[in-house]
Amino acid sequence: MKTNVSTLLREFPKVRQAALAGEEVIISTREGDLRLTAVASNGESILGSRKERIRFADDRLDEPTLPENEWKPSL
Repeated sequence: MKTNVSTLLREFPKVRQAALAGEEVIISTREGDLRLTAVASNGESILGSRKERIRFADDRLDEPTLPENEWKPSL
């Protein structure tokens, strides 16, 4: 989406929705073009006061936890 500063100020909700949807927003100014992007949220806002006590882990639950040579299946 291409826009200018006047349109950005007038139609900010529309431009913001485009940025949040992942669309590239280019704002044309006299000095040059600017790119508006959205930062993905990590979910901390819904944790509230408990966010200090909760740790996030990058556990890959769909992959084996043991190396191939240590895995000994048996029935």
